[in-house]
Amino acid sequence: MAYIAALTPIFIIAMSIGLGFSKDNWFIEFGLAIVVISAGTSMILAFMSGRKAAEAKKEEFEMYIPPSDEGRSHSFKFTAGMMGVDTQNPYEHLQKQIDEIKQVAAQDERTFKALSASTDRRVDICLALIRFHEEVTLPKILGRGTGAIILAGVLTIIGSAYLAVPIRAYQVFAGVAGAMRAWLPAL
Repeated sequence: MAYIAALTPIFIIAMSIGLGFSKDNWFIEFGLAIVVISAGTSMILAFMSGRKAAEAKKEEFEMYIPPSDEGRSHSFKFTAGMMGVDTQNPYEHLQKQIDEIKQVAAQDERTFKALSASTDRRVDICLALIRFHEEVTLPKILGRGTGAIILAGVLTIIGSAYLAVPIRAYQVFAGVAGAMRAWLPAL
């Protein structure tokens, strides 16, 4: 696109000088062709952007959310209760259950802290992706057609000027063509 944007004004000037060599004034037709091409370019870009926007509306956010893992652990947290009550020493049995509850509570605290840190990290990644999208991806997407739209606007202005004052445009470029003939007698 950058090459087209750079070469188009050069092409327009070269064509204008070429029309200056002609005996007839073709600037009304040339101006109209420029306006039609630039308007067509703008309409094509608008159509493509509209189509992409329509496709984006069909997508739903839920489609991007990964499925959650509903799997449950089948291991037992408390095993002392499975053995039944020790009738010979009920206090020792009760102490074993208390110790096991303490151990499971400490393990649950470590698991909770690890899951909380993991969740915080995932939220940070999500926010970073949103910022990246806002600052990098979205401007790139929105800026893709900018050069073509600006070029189409410039071409519309040039073509409109040729349509508005074709005789003056012809006189200017006929003068440029005459000067080139004087410099290069082969033309």
